[in-house]
Parts: sequence; C-alpha cells; structure tokens
Amino acid sequence: MEELLSTLNRRILATKENHELVNRFSKLETDEERMTFALKVLSKYDVLPNYESKYKNSEESTKLREQGNRVFIGGWDYKAVEKYSESIAYAIESSEELALAYANRSAAQFRMEKYEESIGDIDRALSLNYPDKLKTKLFERKGLCLTALGRPDAELSFKEALNWLDKMSLSEEKTKKLKNQLKTFISAPCAFVELPATPIEYQLPEIISLNKEVPCASDALAIKYSKELGRHLVATRKIKPGEILAVEKPFCSILMPENVYTHCSNCLQVSWAMHPCKYCVYAMYCSETCKDQAWNEYHDVECGVVGSLLNLQLHMQGLFGMRLAIVATEKTKNWKELKIKLAKIDHSEDPRTRGYSEDGKFHSDQYSSLYSLVTNTDKRSVQDLFGRAFNAACITYVLSRESDLFGKELPKMLDTDSLAENPKVRFIGGLILKHLQIIPSNIHSFGELRGLENYERGAAAMPFYSLINHSCDPNVTRQSRPKHIVLYALYPIAEGEQIFDNYGLHYALTVKNERQEKLRKQFYFDCECRPCREEWPLYDQLPSYQKQSLTQHNKNRLNKVLQKHHRYIELAYDGKIENDPNMLQNLVKMIELLFDLVEKPCIEINKVVETVKRVYALQGNRFDVPDKPYPKKA
Repeated sequence: MEELLSTLNRRILATKENHELVNRFSKLETDEERMTFALKVLSKYDVLPNYESKYKNSEESTKLREQGNRVFIGGWDYKAVEKYSESIAYAIESSEELALAYANRSAAQFRMEKYEESIGDIDRALSLNYPDKLKTKLFERKGLCLTALGRPDAELSFKEALNWLDKMSLSEEKTKKLKNQLKTFISAPCAFVELPATPIEYQLPEIISLNKEVPCASDALAIKYSKELGRHLVATRKIKPGEILAVEKPFCSILMPENVYTHCSNCLQVSWAMHPCKYCVYAMYCSETCKDQAWNEYHDVECGVVGSLLNLQLHMQGLFGMRLAIVATEKTKNWKELKIKLAKIDHSEDPRTRGYSEDGKFHSDQYSSLYSLVTNTDKRSVQDLFGRAFNAACITYVLSRESDLFGKELPKMLDTDSLAENPKVRFIGGLILKHLQIIPSNIHSFGELRGLENYERGAAAMPFYSLINHSCDPNVTRQSRPKHIVLYALYPIAEGEQIFDNYGLHYALTVKNERQEKLRKQFYFDCECRPCREEWPLYDQLPSYQKQSLTQHNKNRLNKVLQKHHRYIELAYDGKIENDPNMLQNLVKMIELLFDLVEKPCIEINKVVETVKRVYALQGNRFDVPDKPYPKKA
C-alpha cells in the first residue's frame, strides 16, 4: 500500500498540482468527503490497486503437508499441527490432499495426547477420499486414541484396521507383525490412560455492584468530561488493590494474521483442530459454530477481499477498520437508518454522553459507543489524514469489486468516478476512514501468555476502556480472558481520583523523552503524569525503601510482609500459582502496606506489582506449547 501511495505522490508532483490538491483536501469537513476525494484522485492519476490473492491449491497443500512432515519428524508436534492446518486451508474441498492433511495432523495430535482432536481429524479424513492402502494405520490410531480415553468402542476400530490390512503394500513379514499387533490390541482390556493435566480454567470474575450507566463496569467508576481531559474515568469511592472494576466484552475483535493457523479467526481461541473456510485460505475456525457465526457477521464480505488487501500489504489497522464497517452495517441492515443515527451522535451537545444508547447507557456491544470515540482528526496533518483517506479509498475499491457489501445490484466493474458518486459506497467508505482514525488511539491488544512473554493474540474494540486516560505509572491493569478483558485496580485509589491505564509506555522501561515523543505522535497529547513531571528513573535505578527515611519499626513491618515475595516470584514465573491459594491476597496486602508507608518511586512496589500482573496473566489467555521436541525413540 505504501508503494502505491508513493506512486500516486510522484504522479501528482509531476503535474505540479500538489498544492492545489492539498488546499482542496484541507477544506473538506467530513470523512465521507475525504474518502470520496481520495477515490477520485486514484482514478484521475490512474493509481488504482492492482491486486491478486492466494487461492486453494492442491500443489501448495501438498507442499505444506510435506513441510509439516519434516517438522513432525523433528519432534516439534505443535509446529507440525500448524503446518498441517495451513495445508488443510489450501486443500481443495473433498480432495485427497485434504484427507491426507487431516490424517497427518491427527498423528501430531495423537503424539501431543490431544486424543479427542485426533479422533475428529481421523473421522474427517475417512469421510473424504482417503487412500485405502493407508486406512489400517488410521483406524489403528483411532483405536489407540479411544483406548487412551477409556472408550469401549476402541475394539471396533482395531477390527476395522484388520479389515483394511490386505490393501497395504507391506511385506509378508511386516503384514503378519502388524496383524498380530492389532489382535493384541483387540484382546487387551481397554484401560484408561491418565492424560496430562490441563491448565486450570479460571472462572470469569463478576462485578458485585454494577454501574447504572455502564453495564460492564463497577459502580466504583464514573464517566466524567472536561475540555482539558476529555472523557475520562474517576473513582466514586475508595478502591482497593485487586478490586474488579470492569469486565468488558469487545464490540468486535480481529485475529493477528500470523495466528491464523493456530487460533480461531472468530473467537480468537487456540485450536489444535482448525476447520478451514470453504472458499479462502485466510481464515480457520475452532468449530463449525464459529465458522457459521463469522460468515453471518462479516466473513461473507471479507472472504474474497482479505487476501487481496494483504497482498497490497495493508496493515492490520486497515483490516480492522474494514471489519468494523462491515459489522456496523451488517448489524443494522438498513444503512440509511444507521447514517441518520450517526448524524445525531455527531451533533450531540453533551460530550460526556455522546454515543450513549436511548436507554441512557454506554453499551459496549453498540456501535454508537465505538463511533463516539475520539479520532483526533483536527490534530492530524494533511499528509496523515490523506494517507488514511487513501487507504480507505483502496479498501472501498477492492470491496466494490470482490464483495456484495454495497449491494448485488452494484456492477462489479463500475468505473471509479461512478463508484465515488454512489451514496452507500461513500457512506461505508467514510466509516472505514473514521475507523482508521479511531483505531490508533483506542483499540486494545487482546493478549495471551506464552511461557514468560506476553504476545498479541489479536486486537479488540473496547469502547469503555477507551475512555481511560494514560499514565506512565498506571493504577489499573487489564487481563485478557477468552471473551472479555477484565480491569483490575493495581494500587489503592482515592475517591475522586482519576483512573489511569498505560498506553504501552511505562516510566520504568522507557526514558521520558522517548515516551513523550511516542505519545505525542500517536495520541496527540503531552503527558503530565507524576513520573514525567518528576522524571522518575528507569527500573534498574529505582531506589529501595531501605534508603528512605522510615522508622525502623516501619522497615521491620515491610521486611516481614515482603518475606514471601521471593517465593511468590518463583511460583509466578514457574506458572505454579495454584500452589498457594492465598498468594494474590498476600500480594495485595504487600501493595497496601507499601503505599501506606513508602514514597514512590520504589523498586519494591514495582516488583510486587509486576508479580501481581504475572498472576493475572496466568489466569488469563494462554498458549502453552512445549519448549523442546518430542523425544525420539532409542
């Protein structure tokens, strides 16, 4: 996409019309006008997207399956599952390649002791054009899976394996050996095999006293507004560390493209038995239910478009901006009614309640709440705004040719000037541009823990959390759960105190000048939090409370309460927090006492807080994979 924009800039400069275009564009007042202007500029200078996509392909499926085989032989089963899933995505429906990919994935699942998943893939392979000469091994594997699960129908699978034995191309000696082995399995008692322990599924926390204005939040929070701070959150009462402040479900989410063969494209959960989209290679699902839901809500539009946009090197923000527009219009069905509703939000006289629903509440599942979020349009340069309008125009152009989003009656090869005059095209293209401005300042990472590191599983549109302002020393932290993000208090918060999140720039990790520069560039504000005002040092230079002017009595109190912290660090980083059910409660007590006695900044506060955040991460989304290959047989 950057290359295409560079081409456009060169052609504009060659005509010496750049100043005139900048002047005209800068006078436009709405996103719809800006996107339409960009679409017409694309046409005028003949810089329309020339795109292509990847499609289902038997040769590519075979190639990917062979790559999976090599990884499997090396013992990296979870990587093999990912490659086999990619092979499944590329395989043509009902083909032998699809059957072979399912069968091979079942072998990796079996070795990972994912027996239910292995049985599912075996059944899928057998329902397709799976070669007769290979069926014995598949039925044997199914029997072994059923045996491991303690299922009595294992015997039937072993008998079925015997029935296909004569189709195998084996020597007489090997055939006899395999036959005896299968007979031994049939006669052996079906004993349940102890499966490896699965990670504990922590129950989603509940808010005790709900907020009357914000259904996902606690009544300990209130939405306020001022010209200086914009919309922000404050505490309505004293809040304790560890208190649950909100449990918000995203209005919409999107999977990171690199996770497409390990995580469900709809619910974003890890899956070892992905189901392919029937038509494209860019989406896979944990179940047919998720597959159908995605199709009904957005993928029917995205299916023929995403590959082309990825080929144009469109970033994920662009893909998410498109999805938000699809979801908004698909939910409403009548785009004209949606346009009228959004115009009312644009002309709302109360900035605090902008985007509230008719019942007087700020609902996370309503598009009006997302639409009302800050765009920083007035603070953006002409260059920045035109770049976003250009991306929105390109997305709109591809949508018009590769989907029915604008109506089946719209000709697929309609010329661009006529396209720019279509009211539905202009409206939805304008929404995409608005989203491309909302996303950088508001969209949240939907994370997961992999070993010791936090990774981005996807991105989530969280209307309520987007109202929280930034501090380089935040007093809350977020925890990603399968379908929600939970907001916890990190520090004691006084009544009337503002709630602060962190926008990815913490004082202990990044120097002040760099923090300020990045915040100014992306979020358009100068941070005036306490760490910035007082220029707190980085982590390795933070002072200990031992060097503060505390009485010996208070130092002794702190020494005593912090005695267990080293053990808690070990438990947290070994992932064994269940070994001490009082761990989180005791960590919270440490924070409370430190805040009561110690002046910030203080290294002990940071260490305890980081341990608490680690505990929350272990209770949230995880992607647990082996750190070493499956052991080879001697």
